[in-house]
Amino acid sequence: MSEPNIVVVGGSGFYGRYVVADLLRRPDVRVTVVSRRLPDPPFPSERVRWVAGDRDALERLGGLLGDAAAVVHCAGPFQALDGPGTHPLGPLRAAVSAGVPYVDICEDRAFLDAATTVARSATAPVLTGASVVPGLQALVVHDLARGMDRVDGVLCCAAPDTRRHRGPAMFEAMMHGAGLPFSAPRGGVQTLVHGWSEPEWTLFPPPVGRRLVHQVYEMADLDVLAELCRAGTIAFKAGTEFTAVNRALGLFAALRARTGRPRATKRWTPLVRALSWLVGRVGDEAGGFTVTVSGEHGGRQVVRRLGMTAAQDGGRIPSLLAGIAVDHLLAGRLRTAGLVPLHSWLAPHELRTALRDRDISLWRRDDEDDWRPWEE
Repeated sequence: MSEPNIVVVGGSGFYGRYVVADLLRRPDVRVTVVSRRLPDPPFPSERVRWVAGDRDALERLGGLLGDAAAVVHCAGPFQALDGPGTHPLGPLRAAVSAGVPYVDICEDRAFLDAATTVARSATAPVLTGASVVPGLQALVVHDLARGMDRVDGVLCCAAPDTRRHRGPAMFEAMMHGAGLPFSAPRGGVQTLVHGWSEPEWTLFPPPVGRRLVHQVYEMADLDVLAELCRAGTIAFKAGTEFTAVNRALGLFAALRARTGRPRATKRWTPLVRALSWLVGRVGDEAGGFTVTVSGEHGGRQVVRRLGMTAAQDGGRIPSLLAGIAVDHLLAGRLRTAGLVPLHSWLAPHELRTALRDRDISLWRRDDEDDWRPWEE
């Protein structure tokens, strides 16, 4: 039997390369990377084949799926749903047409909604949102909220590494969302907030430590977590170890929210990306992610927290769930036809085992205690 072929659209990008590296942990797979540009540097494996292509070239993508065991879509930004000449849903449509299992690392609210509609005609599993937001959030929140009589709030915080240089897609999404208004639950009331607002200090597990984080732009967790646990407050915040950079982005967002300018931010992407590369020369390689669920259990208030950190290559955390999903597909443990509910496909102990196998440290913290290692 030949090695299963995993097609990774956007596999030459920042997160795409991490997904490919995760897939190559398995000795029994080969990977077809589909991207507009030749991977630079080349992948250090003969099991990786590069094919020139784009996410909007449906005929081209369809022709590559004849022997595919799965398609993984990493070609952001996913926010370009209505942009001229761009079709972020192309890989999903090609996978559904070919009857091939599909996974993506989308975080965008509009994309997830549109993907849900496309997935209705799928005969193979469709796992959309297999990133930190909303996939990892859904799995962890579902576990932490177990047994609670009521969930009052969900706060998720990300501490990205700054040493590794991101691609333009991430910066386009970040700049596009900074200052844009959207509705989010705050204390049970839908409230208008804007991207990169509501700053607060939060403590991440070692080796990350204390960071200033801001509410990120409109993302898919607002719908996924609201449906999952009906939390009165849902917030996802992020921040680097450079407090001045975090504050500067928050100031830019506040000015844009107040004045509406600049209307278009894409032209700022090269400058912001260059500054990020410059700062990253003295940046940290560690990264982390925390989930805090607060609510009521047995008539008393409870707070439960789970954290995860990567001492090296912290930027890979958002890519890990896609690799875990492919593992389950190849093992025959993910067979749902059509849309896979994000909280349902992986048991808590399976998630923790898969993360530890990928050198992710897990932590827990109850109420106001310090972070301590998660022990089974």
